[in-house]
Amino acid sequence: MLGGILLFLLSLPTFVHGDLCEPGSRGALKVRLNIKAALGDNAYTWNSDEEYLFKAVMAFVMRSYTKNDTFQISNIVLCNSTERVSFWFVVTSPSNESHPVSYSVVEAAVRNERNRINSAFLLNDKTLEFVQIPPTLAPASQSSSSSWLIVFGVVVFVVSVAIAYLVVSGVIRHRKRLKSSEEESQNSEARMKSLDAIKNGGLHDKTILTDSLVNDSYDYTGDAYTAF
Repeated sequence: MLGGILLFLLSLPTFVHGDLCEPGSRGALKVRLNIKAALGDNAYTWNSDEEYLFKAVMAFVMRSYTKNDTFQISNIVLCNSTERVSFWFVVTSPSNESHPVSYSVVEAAVRNERNRINSAFLLNDKTLEFVQIPPTLAPASQSSSSSWLIVFGVVVFVVSVAIAYLVVSGVIRHRKRLKSSEEESQNSEARMKSLDAIKNGGLHDKTILTDSLVNDSYDYTGDAYTAF
């Protein structure tokens, strides 16, 4: 009687896990692998050792995302494995193994460490597929677009600065040329006025000299006539 009770208690977790890990059950996720397509002649065989590695990797993923180091391999339950390498799994709570961790938490943990999961099995998002979790390719595309936008913005800024520099420098050179032309014009006018002044001054001196000679001659003639 006592032996039967102990056997029942030991087998109870198996029954509980069997109920938890079923296709379509709450928190259950399906995994599909295509090892042959990824590695060709170097493809490895999926066996119990690979299943153990998957459990260990998922325990690490859950620890890394939740910052809870109580997740163990026993919290990763696999079921419904097929020869074409597909299976379902459930992550149970460390505090209560009869309670599955919510799908959203497992999904976020997988997305957070997707590259580490792929690297552990030498696969990628296409050959190691979490059926309910779409491949995380969209963020990479957005990042590329953002990079191109940044580069485009930098180029536009540099071109704008160059155009502004050319316009400002052109205006400055134009003003300098205008100022130089005005100074030359003023200098030319000053020289012309100086020449006119010199010419006018010479004629005035000649007129004064001529008048002076005529008057002196007249006075001399008058004096001589009177004396006679």
